[in-house]
Amino acid sequence: MRAVVYIKTDGLFFMMKKILIILLVALTCSAACFAQKDSLSLNEQNKYTYFKVGSALPDVSAESLADYLKKNLAGLQSASATKNNMVTAKGGMLVYKKGLITGQEEGRIDYSFTIDFKENKYRLIMGDYNFVPYQRNRYGVFAQVDGVNIPLEKTDVRITAKQLAVYLDKLGAFGIKTNKIVSDFVNKKTSVKAPKEALKKVDTQKW
Repeated sequence: MRAVVYIKTDGLFFMMKKILIILLVALTCSAACFAQKDSLSLNEQNKYTYFKVGSALPDVSAESLADYLKKNLAGLQSASATKNNMVTAKGGMLVYKKGLITGQEEGRIDYSFTIDFKENKYRLIMGDYNFVPYQRNRYGVFAQVDGVNIPLEKTDVRITAKQLAVYLDKLGAFGIKTNKIVSDFVNKKTSVKAPKEALKKVDTQKW
């Protein structure tokens, strides 16, 4: 009598499908992180910079753009327009160390950027990235260490290679976000509330 062996494939198929989905998600996340870090480059002084040139409508007001950025870009400390229609801005981005329960403030990365215009184009240059470490003070609150300001290009024991990779990813993502806000504004793609329709007047005596 010949034995018949049955192989159950449903469980195996489900497991392979699950593994494939996990791999696709991991590859997508890795590609996104690489794209963010890859958006940064080194300028003529070998300093990290986010550099972008895009199209813009003519007669864009730098003053209006500066006001718009102050309202829509988190972490921005100042933004103003110069006489030659250029925007200059400064800000800071908090970075966190992951703990068992909540993330604690590891420090702040200060930055600055300029936006200028020429021939229906805009140019965004973001850089001057400096790490300001935080530590717990006598009140138990994390605050910046006075007098310590570390350029990200400088090798320092307070910034590990792993930390630097995370910082560059975050700065790349922030540059992409900033450029999107700028591009939408200078090309009039920002959301504008529709004006309220005036109530229609009627003559109740005519019927």
